[in-house]
Amino acid sequence: MAKLKIGAKAIVYPNPVVLIGAQVDGRPNYCLVGDCALAGVRWPLVMVSLHEEHWTTRGVLTERAFSVNIPSFDLLEAVDACGQVSGREVDKSSLFTTFYGEMETVPLIAECPVVLECRVVGEILREKRHVFLGEVVQAHIEERFLVGPPGRRVVAGLAELDPILYGSDDRYCRAGDPVAASGTPGAKLVATLRARRESLTDPGRGRGS
Repeated sequence: MAKLKIGAKAIVYPNPVVLIGAQVDGRPNYCLVGDCALAGVRWPLVMVSLHEEHWTTRGVLTERAFSVNIPSFDLLEAVDACGQVSGREVDKSSLFTTFYGEMETVPLIAECPVVLECRVVGEILREKRHVFLGEVVQAHIEERFLVGPPGRRVVAGLAELDPILYGSDDRYCRAGDPVAASGTPGAKLVATLRARRESLTDPGRGRGS
């Protein structure tokens, strides 16, 4: 299909809406962020991008640690409020119940179904934006969001977690219903591709044999 050039724009969607937590001047603070992504699984890594003027950024730079708090849709009002005002002006932690885990200087939000304690292991500075690479030290999840038999429990799906998503149209969105298990929609195409590869590598194939 034909495409139009619209300039250097980072169009990636949808984005998970998270609250990045950090201890700033001895007090917990939370910042609404849409620039957060998975960066590794076996070595559990997350990436978060923060503008240097964010109050939370000051805490991350000082403590070299932060939390990723993944809210459910019922927290939308409080989450959106966190994106409208700075921690320099108000105490945003008053909107939530703060607790601490293994890292004593990383504030966590009890109301969020999933929260991650992260240690900064890398950083990129681009103009006024800090991109932090965080190693997950500990993940906390409400037990009701773990499914499966004992010893084989996994995190529930998006329908149960009900995360807040951010679209390219500057609006909050909700996750839809599951469509298919990973690895099943493309199974027939994978078989076709492998068959084509075999026909190319086997001299006896593809020539009427």
